[in-house]
Amino acid sequence: MKKLISIFLFIFSGFLLAQSADQKKILEDSKTFMSLFEKKDYEGMMDLTHPAIFEKIDRKILTDTFNKMFEGNDEFKMELLSSNNDVFNVSDIFTAQDNTKYAFSTYPMKMKMIFLKEKFDEEKKKMMVGLMEAQGMNAKFINDTTLEMSKLSMILALNDKTTGNIWKYLNYDEANPLYISIVPVEVMKKAKEYYANLLIKQKENAN
Repeated sequence: MKKLISIFLFIFSGFLLAQSADQKKILEDSKTFMSLFEKKDYEGMMDLTHPAIFEKIDRKILTDTFNKMFEGNDEFKMELLSSNNDVFNVSDIFTAQDNTKYAFSTYPMKMKMIFLKEKFDEEKKKMMVGLMEAQGMNAKFINDTTLEMSKLSMILALNDKTTGNIWKYLNYDEANPLYISIVPVEVMKKAKEYYANLLIKQKENAN
């Protein structure tokens, strides 16, 4: 009996180590991803992105989209505020029926939207804040031209044949047709449940 218990503990401990190695990799990649985002290294971000997305949209077009959004235009510019690497959390590792491994990495994201040609009065501020809150953001104006936004964001980590059995990533956005077309239904359901539970806990802790 003692021998059987020892064998079980050895196998189980090995399983835990394997899980921890995957979680550690996802955590490191998540921090790297956000660091690249802050540095506006969009090519580096694309290297970590799940390759299936480039079958739907050209990589250069996606990179240019980030550039246009965060480099600014005549109307506004966006600024990503520095993230705290200590607040990233990685879920357990799950395995889908098709043997896709997946997990979720969550972190608080904060950014500023600076309007270059317009000042907002109280009525316009209220309208803009409402629009952002409808997108799941917490939002507030810090002056007449700058809107600060934050939300609990989630990255979906996937490890499957199309990634060469290494971890690649997608931003969780169930309203995005690209996300829906790439992510397996089983994984989408789990992601939705996991994210909803996080939001509930976040609201409970805030009360």
